[in-house]
Amino acid sequence: MLVENGLDYFPLGCKIAIMIDRTISLWALNEDFLNRRMSFIAGPRQIGKTTMTLQFLKKAAQKTSYYNWDSISLKQKFAKNPLFFKEEAPPCPGSEKTWIVFDEIHKYPNWKNLLKGYFDEFKDAFQFVITGSARLDLFRQSGDSLIGRYFLYNMFPLGPKDIINEKYDFTKQWHPGLELKNIPEPCDEFYNASQNLLNISGFPEPFLDGTKDFYQRWKDAHISLLINEDLRDLTRITQIKKLETLIYLLPERAGSPLSLNSLSNILECSHGSIKTWLEAFEKVFLTFNLPPYSDRLARSVVKEKKHYFWDWGLIDDPGIRFENFVAVQLLRAVSSWNEWGKGKYELFYVRTKDGVEVDFAITNNHKPILLVEAKLTDVEPSKYFKNIKNKLDNPLSMQIVNKKGLYKNTQTDIIVMGIDRFLQLLP
Repeated sequence: MLVENGLDYFPLGCKIAIMIDRTISLWALNEDFLNRRMSFIAGPRQIGKTTMTLQFLKKAAQKTSYYNWDSISLKQKFAKNPLFFKEEAPPCPGSEKTWIVFDEIHKYPNWKNLLKGYFDEFKDAFQFVITGSARLDLFRQSGDSLIGRYFLYNMFPLGPKDIINEKYDFTKQWHPGLELKNIPEPCDEFYNASQNLLNISGFPEPFLDGTKDFYQRWKDAHISLLINEDLRDLTRITQIKKLETLIYLLPERAGSPLSLNSLSNILECSHGSIKTWLEAFEKVFLTFNLPPYSDRLARSVVKEKKHYFWDWGLIDDPGIRFENFVAVQLLRAVSSWNEWGKGKYELFYVRTKDGVEVDFAITNNHKPILLVEAKLTDVEPSKYFKNIKNKLDNPLSMQIVNKKGLYKNTQTDIIVMGIDRFLQLLP
């Protein structure tokens, strides 16, 4: 269901609440949660990292200095005095710290060593926050000079709880491993928020506008920004036209094991080039991949990854878009559970060499604890789902369907659940 007049369906409070992200307010900028470390906040372009960070710090009445490393004036300032922020920081009474926000500092060539020096010398005077539109976790390498000096937090496209401003205590939030019980009945507003997200996008600006015409213009500009600025700044890729073609080949292949050989034939370039371009897409939050889970499953696929878009609105096919939507919400949940210290969660898919597949498998310490199949309308689990469930020692298993309020436990012990009930469980 698409609301024809943008977000007029939703109350005014919703439009304000959408700009307050719980990742920011509850733990990524919580001094007790950070325990003196730097906060790295990463996420896609135009997801609201800087806006929400500065909004929260202002609301919390924290003394704050903000610096954008894309700015020419900042580069000039840094060239004259590498400790510019120390000279400009507003004074704080007593033991309070000034919050220093560095936006896009990862574009500076020696940024990790620079931050290490800043942190080691000034950690008692400043609380550093690093925001970036690149996958900062992909820049980590063995021997990383920043190890032990920061916590990484991720901002994701919106979920229904952001839209309706549903409050919860994340210390008591359900996560795999806890008993699944007393699932609340989602309200109509929650279901409608889910459908609007699915049909438009999880990025705040197009979602707030709520029309597909605006989203189409925003989407084209967003991809152009990623290609002509972020990829240019972070990589040495020069074949921009082939890069653009690859982007438009991927939506129909989302959610399927990706054959690099097939793409290299279409684009008439090397297998290595395709691999490099896909890795670049991940670094700028255009796509993410899921590897196959194979540890406890004989005859499983072990190499081919599935690729999904952070912006599921790029996909026209309703079934593939729904699967991509569920993938983003699961990845968001896995990231949150890890950031809260609830376990060591990872997201995979399961596929055998016979072509039998389950869309998603969540592991904790590499043990499968939750299987999820995403279906647009089909409420009957396949026999293959049950077989894979048995081979993986019977983890909790769910089939998620784009239906309102659905909940039933089948004879095969696979729970069939509507998308609204399922998202009610997730952070």
